[in-house]
Amino acid sequence: MMSSIALPAGLRDQFGTEAESKDQISAWLMKNLRNRGYRRIITPIVERRDLFAEFNMQSEQYRVIDPAGDELVLRPDLTLPVARFLATTSVKLPQKIYYLGERFQAAPELSGGQNEQTQAGIELIGYGSLKAEMESVILMHQLNRRLLDNQLTIELGHARLVDTILNALKLDEELQQQLAQALYHKNFPAYEKLLKQVDAPQTMPFLRKWPWLFGTLAEVNDMLAEVKVPKPARRLLDQLKTVAEFAGELADQQVIVDLSSAVPQKYYTGIVMKGYVEKTTGAYLISGGRYNRLLANFQSQLEPAVGLGINIDALAEAAALKPVKKQPVFVYAPFELLGQAAALVEKHGNYSLALADSLQEAQRQAQTAGAKLVVLDAEKGMKEC
Repeated sequence: MMSSIALPAGLRDQFGTEAESKDQISAWLMKNLRNRGYRRIITPIVERRDLFAEFNMQSEQYRVIDPAGDELVLRPDLTLPVARFLATTSVKLPQKIYYLGERFQAAPELSGGQNEQTQAGIELIGYGSLKAEMESVILMHQLNRRLLDNQLTIELGHARLVDTILNALKLDEELQQQLAQALYHKNFPAYEKLLKQVDAPQTMPFLRKWPWLFGTLAEVNDMLAEVKVPKPARRLLDQLKTVAEFAGELADQQVIVDLSSAVPQKYYTGIVMKGYVEKTTGAYLISGGRYNRLLANFQSQLEPAVGLGINIDALAEAAALKPVKKQPVFVYAPFELLGQAAALVEKHGNYSLALADSLQEAQRQAQTAGAKLVVLDAEKGMKEC
């Protein structure tokens, strides 16, 4: 019988401290964004499969059939539903939007990862200035200082940098893809072997150094001083440096620049941002970037946009949270005094009724919950027990 009600692989229940930590983080983040002028959006947990088909979500999706027989999926991404909403409504742009919800994406087999994640995020739609990237960096920095004890590292790259440089070399498509993958995965031996097939004498000094062009902005600048950056990439590199310099000015913020950073999703077109802490294994807490062409897949008009997704599960695991709740107080009263008990419960935010028919049971319940017990008596009044 138990096997028939066991959870499917890749899913889990969350209870007690684990679930409460996620609540605490989510509540703080939602309040913060609301106070900064962002507007909340809630999209359905199921969407048409076609919404995600073009973007190759890089994992198996959970498929469901609706009552009409149409094939739907549990959303593997929360940015595309926002784009779908904006393309099918008359909401005026620009908009600063925030969300909180579940996403379902199959983790690699035997990785131990979870297929369901709670994700919060922002979408800055209609903002073409680099200040949108800087706004996102500020939010990452606030999370760092408020929840992570300044342990977050912000990693910055550019989604178009690799393709822009490789396209300029006029390589055949297969070689170009192989070089890109070797760069993304920091596979230095494979990259050096592939580089022997490239005939580009003027660009070769840069190409040889390229896989090692990551680190602090100062370290990357020192390495770049020894080589000439390919001309098509210079404007993109300037954008990256501008955002990195800004991030580096924030107090206690660690910033890494990577000139061959892998793109989180294929729809990104500009600066990409990731956040991680050393004590988490293999999971980025934060990931996002600029995606100026995403809405073009749903409507004729292009809109600049920057988005940032926050993995609440990973953030809760890494966060240095301090307890904020008061000790609960249970109020035990006979039925004839429940009106007085209700008045006490409504007056004090940490009071609740003791849900027991005897004082002995109320005492056991309070002890189990780590609560104080207040007893109302018609003759003796109120006392702690």
